[in-house]
Amino acid sequence: MLETQATRAEDREIAPDIPAGLELGLRNYWYPILQTEDLPAERPIQLTALGEDIAVWRDAAGRPQVVRDRCPHRGVRLSRGRVLEGHLQCAFHGLRFDGTGRCTLIPWEPDTSRLRDEVRVDAYPSEELGGYVWAYIGDAARFPPPPLAAEVPEELSDPEEFIWFRLPNEIWEANWLLTVDGGDAFHAVTLHADSQSTPSEKEWEGGTVAPSAVPLADRRVKIVETPHGMRGISVDRDGKPIHHGHVTRDIRGERVALPGIHTNPISAAPGAEPYAARLWQFPLDGNRTWVVRFLTWRARTEEERARAGRIFEDVALPRLRRVSEEDARIASGLDLVAARSNEFLFEPDMDLVRIRRRLRDAFLAQREGVRVPVAGDAMAFPV
Repeated sequence: MLETQATRAEDREIAPDIPAGLELGLRNYWYPILQTEDLPAERPIQLTALGEDIAVWRDAAGRPQVVRDRCPHRGVRLSRGRVLEGHLQCAFHGLRFDGTGRCTLIPWEPDTSRLRDEVRVDAYPSEELGGYVWAYIGDAARFPPPPLAAEVPEELSDPEEFIWFRLPNEIWEANWLLTVDGGDAFHAVTLHADSQSTPSEKEWEGGTVAPSAVPLADRRVKIVETPHGMRGISVDRDGKPIHHGHVTRDIRGERVALPGIHTNPISAAPGAEPYAARLWQFPLDGNRTWVVRFLTWRARTEEERARAGRIFEDVALPRLRRVSEEDARIASGLDLVAARSNEFLFEPDMDLVRIRRRLRDAFLAQREGVRVPVAGDAMAFPV
């Protein structure tokens, strides 16, 4: 009887397609927990990710290290301690730990003390790549981490072929599943009607871009099938497309990949080279989401890199700032359980349902000892 009750509790859904626990994220994946310049060399910092407090510091070689932010001795935050000889020392009683979580010093015990082998802190594999500090948050013994480069966008390992521009990390006041929902492929033509639409008649030659002159009252939405699934296209009353930046042809990869990575191929203005908008959304806790984003162009020559920089500064960055504000405002007004339990879904929402179930199935698979990998083609440059 007790086992049956435990099984039922484990399989409980808090809302349709949300097994209990998924609201705190998918463990056993690589996450960009902060930008590399935000991690100092001389002291630890405290972060929260996937509902867990972590301490992050640089060891004697400058490599990032990540452990659970709790000293196993008396529960004090290790992030309030010091970095000494590359190890993290608890501020309370002086125990030290290395990046593997091993205790390297108990100040009142001799160096030969076996007690050091009995006390340790949970540690998470960590690396730097592409201007980010990454952590594999989960059970690395049960689910060994794949090479970082295999599960992040290809451009981060190829600076000769690509150029990318990192946006400041953001915190949205919403559950991460709601922010992932907010990336559906047909909301943008309405929510971002002014921030994304541009005139279609003239190709971009530099400088800022004005919004489309077609008033919102005269706009409609056309749903089209693309290699990224269903996409909403903005049109006027006569069905003439309004340039909204979304690339709909010759796309590869997936729009949303595990563990919550969005890829949107964009041409921000007619004639401007397309870029990929990469976006991670993962939980700090049940009510807040980390939003990590960069934009990347294929650019081999200095001329191509300079032009990508102009597109970024003149068009893509102003556009994205408004888009992010609008998306955050929508997500912050929702309650996860109430939103998922009281929906009336339409045909274009079926792509969203598939994404939701992919996240659900990956979460449930880990209960059975299976880690679903990030598909390699999902991390390819999409255009």
